[in-house]
Amino acid sequence: MKIRTFLFALAAAAVAACGQTPEEKVAAFDAEHDAMMEEFQTMMDSLSTDQAAAEAYYNDFVEKYIDFNLESAKKNADNEVAAKVLMNLRGLIDDAQVDEIISKMPEEMLQNEQVAYLKKGLDARKATAEGQMFTDFTVEHVYGYDRSMDPQPLKQEVKFSDYVGNGKYVLVDFWSPWCGPCRREMPNIKSVYEQYKDKGLDVISLTVWERKPQSHTFETAAELEMDWTVLTNCGNVPTDIYGVEGIPHLMLIGPDGTILKRGFHGLEGIQEAVAEFIK
Repeated sequence: MKIRTFLFALAAAAVAACGQTPEEKVAAFDAEHDAMMEEFQTMMDSLSTDQAAAEAYYNDFVEKYIDFNLESAKKNADNEVAAKVLMNLRGLIDDAQVDEIISKMPEEMLQNEQVAYLKKGLDARKATAEGQMFTDFTVEHVYGYDRSMDPQPLKQEVKFSDYVGNGKYVLVDFWSPWCGPCRREMPNIKSVYEQYKDKGLDVISLTVWERKPQSHTFETAAELEMDWTVLTNCGNVPTDIYGVEGIPHLMLIGPDGTILKRGFHGLEGIQEAVAEFIK
């Protein structure tokens, strides 16, 4: 009897879900999501003195959280729930999974601001994936300041193609002076550069998303001993073209301009990427 009642309850819930308006589906998703996050926070607080248990619970929660969101996206490709899922899972799922969710959306959902933003990045990464030729761009590089009482930046229009696709392997580094992880990656880049510069490796650092004048970039580059080309004032031009959503981001481009590797990091990761092509 209990099983029959349970089955009736499930059927009733399914029927109710089918009859929900898009707004009701979003509200139901939000309620379930918020309850899940509240339970997560409560458990993490209770495990604050047991690091091993907290880590185990966290890893288990992330798996369940991803499953919950992916299942919700499957049932709600035609409403805002799918857009919320994409934002919730940024950094937790790969591009193939993002593409699968977006591919099932009707045209009107592709106009959603969040979906359009994520699709733009996804399309950019597809166009600049490993095996593709590099995409050129132009920036007004600030290379210094004049000596007036009110120093003005000295600018020069440069192209990415001035530095890549010219017969050498190039390690491309997307970075910014304010970015802690970028700064911590520099010794790794420098180590690999010193190891391979006489074997045909160049490095170029693209300074993106700057928050201070370029004089700060010059000071930081000198402090970090970045003894290679550092392009400043790049803004979001290269990150938009290459679909880079977080920095540091590294990319290896071959002598003919082919993108060989991207998305690696750390000393071991950089060494492996370069060693695969430069013997």
